[in-house]
Amino acid sequence: MKLRNGFLLSLALLLPTAARAASPSSATSASACLADRVRHLIAAYESKFKGAKVGASVVDLFAGKPLIAHNDTELFLPASNQKLLTSAFALARLGGQFRFETRLHRVGKDLWVVGSGDPTSGDPILAEADKTSIYAEMDRWAAAVKARVGQAVEGDLVLVPCFGPQNNKPQEDYRHSDWPKNQYHCWYVAPVAGLNFQNNCFDVTLVSRGGKIHPALSPVSRLIQVIDTTRPGGKGYWGLTYNDDDSQVTVVGNVNAPNAVPYSVAINQPPLLFGRVLAERLAQAGVRLGGSVRLAAIADLPGELGPPVATTVTPLGVAMARANKRSLNMAAECLFLRAGDGTWAGSASLAVATLAKEYDVLPAWLDIHDGSGLSRTNHVAAAAMTKILQNVLRRRDCLTFVESLPFAGMDGTLERRMDEPPCRGRVLGKTGYITGVSALSGYILNKQNRCSMAYSILCNKVASGQQAKQLQDDICKLLVDNVDASPAPHP
Repeated sequence: MKLRNGFLLSLALLLPTAARAASPSSATSASACLADRVRHLIAAYESKFKGAKVGASVVDLFAGKPLIAHNDTELFLPASNQKLLTSAFALARLGGQFRFETRLHRVGKDLWVVGSGDPTSGDPILAEADKTSIYAEMDRWAAAVKARVGQAVEGDLVLVPCFGPQNNKPQEDYRHSDWPKNQYHCWYVAPVAGLNFQNNCFDVTLVSRGGKIHPALSPVSRLIQVIDTTRPGGKGYWGLTYNDDDSQVTVVGNVNAPNAVPYSVAINQPPLLFGRVLAERLAQAGVRLGGSVRLAAIADLPGELGPPVATTVTPLGVAMARANKRSLNMAAECLFLRAGDGTWAGSASLAVATLAKEYDVLPAWLDIHDGSGLSRTNHVAAAAMTKILQNVLRRRDCLTFVESLPFAGMDGTLERRMDEPPCRGRVLGKTGYITGVSALSGYILNKQNRCSMAYSILCNKVASGQQAKQLQDDICKLLVDNVDASPAPHP
């Protein structure tokens, strides 16, 4: 979702370049007072929750100097604040004008789909925002096949789930080895590939039909068998089981009422889901597929593919917003692997090197293993976060990055936080949470809608996620108040 575009455009054009018109003594006094108040909040939090630890860094973007440095060079687990590193990495490696490109080619009797890691195919949030169907783009492809190939495809639908022509290394797995295996079914641990569909989840809705409650599975394909073993009554506990390649889904348990919000369950094989749904849309359009849906490696691509029958392009900013606004892990991993070499280990090494070179961050402040922050082996210093946030603004394409962040009280994961003035709409931030970790990093805007401060608040060994969030919100309130009390910057 794009929010306040005109506002953000003016923000990008009015980035902090001049120092405030304030005497050195008054500026120093105000900074010292702010630092004391923030230290007091952190000390009270750490005293209340024994063992909890906070790393905090705040930088004045007009003066270009640190205002707060509390454990700022120590390494902390970042949780989903890792997505800020990933977004900056992708911006540096790909550029703000980059487009994911997914192509459909006719090769002999076959149809070949060549991916590039686009995480947005069949995304229900984007479809709803566009007032269209999750199948709209595939239906456009099917119409193109019918017009240019005909009503019969004699061969196979061949899927090449690569992350781009330069990513010729085979992906180790669709999930990082650090991710919690006992949560593989959860939407936030969905697998990642060069071809994806509907956030790589099955969405199940219970609907009332003929006086009975029935499960409805999305996406729909005749190549995915749905077996309903549910029974009416009971407490309404139900769930899904499915085989290794996701071709057979069984709904189990008791059902007693319809549900308005779909229940999302992560799948195992993203490219096959993409292919089976495309095969269904071809059939719906009257195109018969004579062969099967199968996978191929990038090395199997014929030398000359010729012009594509159909192509889908997705701007980097759309994918980045999906990663950051509502913290979609699979979108962040697609950015990470596309900007890297298509493997987690190789992409992690490239990320550290790129962030150090492009954003002037010490490599010792970064320990990167995945793109979403789901791995508990990631570590980052708060000073690294604010350094990256500060130097991203020097880029001509910084708007792609800034627009991807949630606004406090307005959208994304900050929609219900800091929703009253003066913080509402003036705190931009990426949230982060995994067990024992809570984080918030981003920008503070002044009344002229300029980025005035970059901040990072990383809380580890968290006993209460709600209390950690309250600390972060209280600090942001102090930062906004400090900005409002400071002299306006020079024009």
